[in-house]
Amino acid sequence: MVNLVKKLMGKTPQKKVLNNNSILLVGLWNPDKKYKNTRHNIGADTLLKYIEKKGTTFKTHKSGMYRSADISINDTEATILTPMVSMNNSGDSVRDYLKNTNIAHDNVVIIYDDIDLAFGRLRLKQGSSDGGHNGIKSIDRNINKDNYWKLKIGVGRPPKGVDPAHYVLSKFNNEEREEVEFIIEDAIEVIEVFSTSREEAVKKASERRIIDVI
Repeated sequence: MVNLVKKLMGKTPQKKVLNNNSILLVGLWNPDKKYKNTRHNIGADTLLKYIEKKGTTFKTHKSGMYRSADISINDTEATILTPMVSMNNSGDSVRDYLKNTNIAHDNVVIIYDDIDLAFGRLRLKQGSSDGGHNGIKSIDRNINKDNYWKLKIGVGRPPKGVDPAHYVLSKFNNEEREEVEFIIEDAIEVIEVFSTSREEAVKKASERRIIDVI
């Protein structure tokens, strides 16, 4: 009887219709200033550079959980997002954003550092394991890991005897720093190709070889 009344009053709950036309780009980092320019922040640094290139700025959500900006990429609507929480809680920010939108999870791309990829390599994959990355572990707790995309940016393995946790929280050395700018530009190109062809984006990411960054 209650459902009938709701229907007659036009209050029947509507099923959320997923938006398959917009994409969400999330750059992982630790937003605290002391982590600026560290290896762990290269995902967000890529999107910060893209924001600058697009000539727009972020707006911080009232929750304080994330900041975002809406842009257009090759006529595709896109939202760029950086969590405003620690790396290990990145999934909370992504969940907070997605619960208020209708973006399909297979239109989500997480950009982040990967120590299991050689410095300068890129890899775009849908699904795959978290690789021990705490930011990805957090996101996997909030999104089906088989649905969203990962754009991994290789930062290389730490030198022998160096703790991986310390390594990713350290800054790029002078020789690497010059190359980082080129890596970021190439990652941005992969993102732009993704907006029109995922297959081509996967190919483009895989084509960035170690020889390119020697």
